[in-house]
Amino acid sequence: MMILSMAIFMSVTASAQKKKTTAAKPATAKAATAAPTKAETMDWIAGKMQENLRTGFEFVSFTNGVFEFKFEENYSPVTVTLDLNKITGMSNEYSEEVTIMGKKALVTKRKGYDDRPFNEIGIAGPNYSENLTPFNFTPDKPLVERMKKALTTLIAFNTAGAKKADEKF
Repeated sequence: MMILSMAIFMSVTASAQKKKTTAAKPATAKAATAAPTKAETMDWIAGKMQENLRTGFEFVSFTNGVFEFKFEENYSPVTVTLDLNKITGMSNEYSEEVTIMGKKALVTKRKGYDDRPFNEIGIAGPNYSENLTPFNFTPDKPLVERMKKALTTLIAFNTAGAKKADEKF
């Protein structure tokens, strides 16, 4: 009887140890180090843009990379569309001023006027107060640096297919 009890105990212990060693490791460790997707990058950028809209500007929507906000100018509503899918460049033209660029990436719409496409918009820096200034990133330098990193990632996604396979440069 004692031998039978000992055999059952050993069998149960061996099974438990086998289950412990074959248990899957949590996937969270691997996922935390994975690079963000284009959609995740655009979502993060749009979230920060929405959080940092200046007074007088109102968030309208964000869908499929298109960020829309509005404001009033001379008692007339203006809607601005910024297509993050079209952002293909970034410049630090005046040392700390951050400007994002892309062909017709920004479009303003005003009732009674034609849509006005623009190829760039300043998002941070000391000189950007001379232009349309919807975002208030400038005071938060660490956020500006994270935004630049996210925009660099987005630009890489948006320009990945720009060069053809047979092109050397």
